[in-house]
Amino acid sequence: MEEEKRNTVSDDLKTLSRDAKKMALDAHDEVMEKNGELSAKCMELFNSAIATAKEVPAVAAAKTKEVAASTDDYVHQNPWKAVTLSAGVGLLLGVIFSKRTVR
Repeated sequence: MEEEKRNTVSDDLKTLSRDAKKMALDAHDEVMEKNGELSAKCMELFNSAIATAKEVPAVAAAKTKEVAASTDDYVHQNPWKAVTLSAGVGLLLGVIFSKRTVR
């Protein structure tokens, strides 16, 4: 009877060990699958970011041209205001920079 209990416990331990190994392999396979999915998603996001970054100079150039055209129109419509504004900004910057160099 004692021998039978030992055999039963031994068989149960072998079964437990087999099941634990199978669960570990299944978990490993699932993790590797998820890893592949995450890696593909990261590459997709990275490629999207690169494509968007490549568009930035063109968008910036277009916006700069819009601002330059708008400024040109304003200066042509209001030349004295533009001259006064430019002189005021120049004077202000001159005062700011002259104070910084004196110290």
